[in-house]
Amino acid sequence: MLEVLNADYIRYARAKGVPERVVIRKHAFRNTLLPLISYSSYLLPALFGGSMITETLFQIPGVGYIAYQAVTQGDIPFAMFYLVFLLILTQVSLLAADILYAAADPRVRIR
Repeated sequence: MLEVLNADYIRYARAKGVPERVVIRKHAFRNTLLPLISYSSYLLPALFGGSMITETLFQIPGVGYIAYQAVTQGDIPFAMFYLVFLLILTQVSLLAADILYAAADPRVRIR
């Protein structure tokens, strides 16, 4: 956000006399939102991947710990299920990111 606030078009909008609230909401936040959406689309699958490490370290019974046990004990069907689940979760979150892109920036929409 700090890089965007120092951009030329933000300085130009301020020089034109546009109120600071409008500059931040309409100009700066909109251009900051797209990378934020991209980054957040990978957070949900990473959360499930990180749960395997956290639940294994602290011996918390959960899906991540069960997936770790399945991998170490050779339970191939459950390990494959967990992998496919993470793949589907990744695809759904990327689809949601594309939909949010179109909602955040009308220039991205397909006509």
